Amino acid sequence: MSQNAYALPQRAPLYQAPPFDYKAFSKVSVFCRVDEAAIRAALPAQFDVRGDVIEFFIMDVPAGGALGSYAEGGIVVPISYQGRPGGHVLYEIVTNDDSMAVGREVWGYPKKMGEVEWKASETAVTAKLSRRGTSLIEIDFKADGPAFEKPALHPRFQTRIIPSPENAAVETQIIENSLGQSETLRHALGRAEIKIGGSASDPFSDFQIREIVGAEMIVANFVLGFGKIVG
Repeated sequence: MSQNAYALPQRAPLYQAPPFDYKAFSKVSVFCRVDEAAIRAALPAQFDVRGDVIEFFIMDVPAGGALGSYAEGGIVVPISYQGRPGGHVLYEIVTNDDSMAVGREVWGYPKKMGEVEWKASETAVTAKLSRRGTSLIEIDFKADGPAFEKPALHPRFQTRIIPSPENAAVETQIIENSLGQSETLRHALGRAEIKIGGSASDPFSDFQIREIVGAEMIVANFVLGFGKIVG
């Protein structure tokens, strides 16, 4: 049995150590203005709200290095941590267990297992994110839309929660994570229709969209490496 495994089970770890080399992933994002109070209510106490425009996204990953192929989607909100601007992934749904586990255990991404429907061409994307039979995000994107100002959502700042095995206490770390060697292969601004659903366990619908600020589709490469404990 290996004593140097990075993850459980030790003889056959669910995932290996980063980095993960992502090739030609596709992502559609819709940036929407929402009630700032709704962001504040959902945000971990360590972070401050930095604006009212948030990102709803769904992405298809055909090659995520050792993580293989999967898809995911979620919500990213603009925050600051100790005066430093960035983004916080508030909710995130993925379609495979190794991506879910490594995201939660290493960086503190709030990943849960769910389903993604994805249909794309060079100029359009129709995508749906759902979990346990509940639709969470539905996006119908078409290229050729106006330019818009995007909120700065990098680096990511996440809360990594480590439960105690003895009681209900937890240890919380703040993890800073940045994408490395990012290379955009294709980028298109566009127009999108979006529907948000939710449930008590996945409260995406707490965010009522007041305005669609803009939408985009990208195809890109990046390397997902180790993060840094900053708090």
